[in-house]
Amino acid sequence: MINQGRTAYLSVPGIDGMLEGGLPILVEGQCVGAVGASGVKSSEDAQIARAGIASLTA
Repeated sequence: MINQGRTAYLSVPGIDGMLEGGLPILVEGQCVGAVGASGVKSSEDAQIARAGIASLTA
């Protein structure tokens, strides 16, 4: 769905854990961007994305 341009799917409640590798960057509850990774196992992609976001606040 997402590859075909239906990015609204990413805002579905409860989707956490269903799609891995991309995470929103939230500031005061508002999405201001995102970090995505792809190329290894999806759980590793998610770990890389989390590390990227963590580096913004470190």
